Amino acid sequence: MLRGLSSRRWHTVLDRGLVTLEGADSRKLLQGLTTANVDRLGEDGKPLYTGFLNAQGRVLGAGFLLPARDGGVVLDVDAAVALSLTKHLSRYKLRSKVKITDRSSEFRVCVGGGPDAAAAPAGDALAGDGAAWSDPRLACLGWRALLPRGADGGSLAPGSTAVPAALHGLLQAVLGVEDGVAAMPPGVALPLESNLELLGGVSFSKGCYLGQELTARTHSRGVTRKRLMPMLGAEAAARLRAHPAAMAPPALAGLPATEQAVAAALALDTWSRAIDADEAGAAPQPEQPGPTDDDTDIGALADAGGRSVGKLRRFDARLGLGVALCRLEALNSALSSAGGEEVVPARPSWWPEFVA
Repeated sequence: MLRGLSSRRWHTVLDRGLVTLEGADSRKLLQGLTTANVDRLGEDGKPLYTGFLNAQGRVLGAGFLLPARDGGVVLDVDAAVALSLTKHLSRYKLRSKVKITDRSSEFRVCVGGGPDAAAAPAGDALAGDGAAWSDPRLACLGWRALLPRGADGGSLAPGSTAVPAALHGLLQAVLGVEDGVAAMPPGVALPLESNLELLGGVSFSKGCYLGQELTARTHSRGVTRKRLMPMLGAEAAARLRAHPAAMAPPALAGLPATEQAVAAALALDTWSRAIDADEAGAAPQPEQPGPTDDDTDIGALADAGGRSVGKLRRFDARLGLGVALCRLEALNSALSSAGGEEVVPARPSWWPEFVA
């Protein structure tokens, strides 16, 4: 990993949930079940970021819609929700002309990143048919491509350094961009609190879709009091205050200046050695667990006055970085979790100005 951090052009391979929809009604079905405007897939052929909600407006999973040939679509989601989303889609399929298949065992996702690899490799095919594509959330998240299991990701990125998937996870965590079940517990998380609309994953002009009522009502009120955001450990926060303009390692040099300083404040050497040990087969040190539903309080966050301000979803003590659902008014305040962590929220630079 230490070698990977010094590379300005890198790639890794992720185990993701990959579900295909084939048939004449594939996009029509998705239009009624996702937060994004699926009609856009036919307009520009670019993948979309989206969320799947239950009838109560809670997130079941978030991920990407990739256009494929003949009007088909491939879902790129957290592997932990692939089966449940397949069942969810099948429940609403009824007589629609759609074939839904979980193909997670056949494919993986190659991700390329670094300041010299922001653009997706050239390709004429659609993303769902194997072409590489730029991450639609933020440009600094690089590119992605479907990869048959057993294939070498280096074939999509010649000359780049192969790195553990943990580096991509670090990139997302520093930005506060999350789409996994640890940060978005299925059936618990809300789309706006999870920043889906800030990342282009929610359309407020499309027709009706499952779970729309609560999402639209919250948006119309213009008030989202809590959001997912990065959490720095106390030592990392102190280093950030002392060196607010520090530069990140080359692998993370494509981040905005604010996030580069955050990355530079982390215990990257300790974390990298631990990741290398994990890759070598040593027993991994798990992240501190975060809550999985609203009744779990191990990650409950409180301010200096003891007032509850949010929930720590996950935290890696080796790194000094995690993510929490936290009240905006607590930004930059010292907080403590029920699990004993002292943390400080960090406001992502990519948030628009209207987010306090």
